[in-house]
Amino acid sequence: MIELSSKLARMPFINFIAYQMTWFACIVSAAKGSPWIGSLCALIVVFWHLSAASKPKDELALIAVAGIIGLVWESLLVYFGFISYPSGNFLPGIAPHWIIALWLVFATTFNVSLKWFKQHLAIVSLLGCLGGPLAFYAGAAMGALTLEPNLGLLSIAIGWGLMMPLLLLLARRFDGMN
Repeated sequence: MIELSSKLARMPFINFIAYQMTWFACIVSAAKGSPWIGSLCALIVVFWHLSAASKPKDELALIAVAGIIGLVWESLLVYFGFISYPSGNFLPGIAPHWIIALWLVFATTFNVSLKWFKQHLAIVSLLGCLGGPLAFYAGAAMGALTLEPNLGLLSIAIGWGLMMPLLLLLARRFDGMN
């Protein structure tokens, strides 16, 4: 049973679906005022992912660094007033726990479902410029956050265009799935 679970966690399609389900759980639970539900889902996926890693310390290092990058980035967006989060905030001006948990789960995709992109950083930069704002726009439409539509979306596009290649470069260094 454990071996099957480990094999499933390493499958790109399953990894992608686990991330998407967690994204949805985090957004919906934050929008409904119960952000701990999404954070709990995220932690379960992260632990499942780490249990399947051939080098869990490397994978954990990647997840931790991505979480720190996410905490700093999201908190800067809050500080400059580009985003506000109505739930899950421990400290004023700091990103909520559920968005940081989402960053942790996102890091589980770098060496599995997004592995191919590690060799195509220009493409991933373009996808970050497009996908980042779309994800935040969708989260705002669902009520999980409030987004400043002009400078907020532009900042998110630029930030994700720069961070996606950086995160995948880090994934080259900390590949615990090989």
